[in-house]
This record gives sequence, C-alpha cells and structure tokens, in this order.
Amino acid sequence: MKKGISLHIGLNEVDVGYYKNRYFLSACKQDTLDMEEIASSQNFELSTVLLDEEATSEAIINAIKEASTQLIDGDILFISYSGHGAYVPDNNNDDSDKQDEVWCVYDRFLFDDELHYLWTLFEEGVRIFIVSDSCHSGTITKEMRFGKEPIVTKSLDDYVAKNIYLNDEQFYINKKKELPPVKDEDLKATVKLISGCKDSEKSLILGGDENSLLTKVLKEVWDAGYFVGTTQEFFEQIQEKVVEEAKKEDKKQTPQLYTIGKKNEAFETQKPFSVFE
Repeated sequence: MKKGISLHIGLNEVDVGYYKNRYFLSACKQDTLDMEEIASSQNFELSTVLLDEEATSEAIINAIKEASTQLIDGDILFISYSGHGAYVPDNNNDDSDKQDEVWCVYDRFLFDDELHYLWTLFEEGVRIFIVSDSCHSGTITKEMRFGKEPIVTKSLDDYVAKNIYLNDEQFYINKKKELPPVKDEDLKATVKLISGCKDSEKSLILGGDENSLLTKVLKEVWDAGYFVGTTQEFFEQIQEKVVEEAKKEDKKQTPQLYTIGKKNEAFETQKPFSVFE
C-alpha cells in the first residue's frame, strides 16, 4: 500500500523581531488550508499544517526529515508553501546568478540549498511534489492589486532582503557550511515543483480574492478532484489561466514547472496529488 504525507506552510506574517516588519499578506493561510483539503481528499494519511508562528525553519526542516524516514519507493510527499520569497547574496557561489532563492519562513530565511539537501534524504522511487505560491521560487513575490481594490506585494524588495541577510550574515554562512556537499547523483527521489512565476516576475493576489492567484487557479483546474490528466497537463492549464488573469491586470505572471532527480515514469503519467501510482 502506497503512502502519502503532506506538509502545508502558510505565512500571512513573519516575526517582527527578526524581519523588523510584519510584511503582512492576506491570502497565504487560506491557500494553505485549501491545499491541505486537497491532500486530505486524496487519501494522504498524514498532513501537517504550519501557519505563521508555527512555520519556523526548525519545524519545516524537522517535518521534512521525519517524512524521509517514513516514505519508501512508490510513496509521495506533497509540500505546499504560500508566503514571501526573496533573493539574497549567494555566499558559497553555487548559483550561476550569484543569488540564492529563499522562502521567508517565520523566524528566518530558508535557503534553496537547505531544501535541496533535504530532498537527498529520500529513497529512490519516492515522489516529491511541491507547489510554491511565492516569488523567486521559479527555481525553488507576491503582489496584490492597488487601484480598484488593493494589489499587495508578496515579495521582499531585493534591498530589504539583502539588509535582513547582512544583519545575520555569519549565521547564514555557518548554516550553509553545515550542509554536506550534494552532488546530482545524491538526489535519488524525483522532485516536481510548480512555482508561482518566473524569477523575473511577481506572484499576484488579486484584490478581493481569498486566495493567491496561483492557488485560486489551481483549485479551479483541479475542480474538486474532477480534473483528468497528468501533472504536465494540469500545469499547462494552470499556466494558461494564470497568464490570462494576470494580463487582465496589466501584469505578468507565468507559473513554472521543474523536475529534478531520478526519472520516474509513473510520476510523469499519473494524475496530480495521486498517492497510488
């Protein structure tokens, strides 16, 4: 019997003591609850929801590590994230653009390097499906609409993010030094990521909507489970609709789909969120 575990992370606000600002967002907690509802409807037997102050780096890392001890060949981990994303300086020069992508979790930045290491803990044959409704996740911001109804930014300005990073730079340098070296062949699981937008764009929360645009459209395409098709087809429909909705607001938002790790034919052909291959 195949097993599904899901982890859902949503931050309407972050720790003021660390970030020096709440950076409030209106839709992330609702995004998270809705994604957990999808997981529950698809027979994921264990779902963890981390909202605001619960969504610390330690809680997220521990939840992923725990999942890695429970999942074996054929099982699936589904992770959803809704919150701010940012770019910060790459202090170990492992990114060609000299910037690291981060999730702005409650207590600090969570680096793409840290997440990539965590994926290497999973056995071959494990499927990892991630929906990251944030900015600068096109390889791991969000904006709401001012005008008819307020458009709010879901990304940290690069200058702000850099200053937050520099205020705690030695911590982040040490944190990355603690990570074991990771080679491509160390990643035995298969990871699929649907991200909110290209790295050069911002994800949107349209005024009056209870969900971020990516999550809103994902729910529409999913159609309470009546969607028929593969993850690729699911993504293509989402991408088309998000681009159309953003264009109506004179904005650009183009969701992205990435796959890394071992080739997994079943993962390619199955319906999204499928526990059973």
